Amino acid sequence: MEGLSLSVIARRYGVSKEAVRQWMSKFEEFFASKPLSKVKQRPIALLDETKAKRNGKIAYVSACLDLARREVIAAKSYRSVSIISTVDTVKRALELCEDKPLFIVDHAPWYACAFEWLEMEWVPLTFGIRSYIERWYRTFKDRTKRFYNNFGIRNDEKAIKRVERFAHMFAYWYNHMRPHETLKGATPSSLT
Repeated sequence: MEGLSLSVIARRYGVSKEAVRQWMSKFEEFFASKPLSKVKQRPIALLDETKAKRNGKIAYVSACLDLARREVIAAKSYRSVSIISTVDTVKRALELCEDKPLFIVDHAPWYACAFEWLEMEWVPLTFGIRSYIERWYRTFKDRTKRFYNNFGIRNDEKAIKRVERFAHMFAYWYNHMRPHETLKGATPSSLT
């Protein structure tokens, strides 16, 4: 998962590229059932979306990040972004929060209705502390470019599910295995 392409991994271990692809698929299935974190106190969460390709079409990955720990607390994939996708992502994030955190978001028009419906506090910001979630997406996109660049699955439902499984697996790796320089070499999940 350290950013190597399927071809490089296949050459390194003397197996076919298809074997590596199947291996990744099995890992995605395994990690899909793992929770991203434990329930913790989270005063501030960051929420944003980004695009990923799925067979040439766009899929949206929506994620929430705990600001204090830099820990991903929700990662989900959708065909489009809307009030419904925002509510769904926030509800998933709340499952790992002791209380309702303040959400920091960008100025997307659907946030106002979503957070009003959820009866939650939110603040729209463009720069500053939102850079942490933008940095997570940059790392996520670096990996998708190296590993897949495109989730080439023809069936739309399976493609969205595949993007979501990869996003979840990546978030799990990011939280539990990847040391963070800003956290002095610790992983986000190791912080209490």
